[in-house]
Amino acid sequence: MTDLLDQVLKEVSPSTVQFKVLTYLAFRGPSSPVDISEETRMSPGSVRPALRTLLDKGYVEQLGDGRSLVPFTDIVSHLYSVGK
Repeated sequence: MTDLLDQVLKEVSPSTVQFKVLTYLAFRGPSSPVDISEETRMSPGSVRPALRTLLDKGYVEQLGDGRSLVPFTDIVSHLYSVGK
């Protein structure tokens, strides 16, 4: 899990749309691209490619209804275990 977290932090800089989408999904839970775009005020033309990249990298999973989510439980569990 440390390798995955290190890879995510290296590849997804806080200044990118990918980071914003990843953070949104981590806190809001499963969401559609439209929801992400409307609630973050990022254009759909920015959200969809960022989401596709996150899906391709395996940082986000897509549900059958088209919503995406972050398998964030594993990352949070790892962060808590490292701090102990």
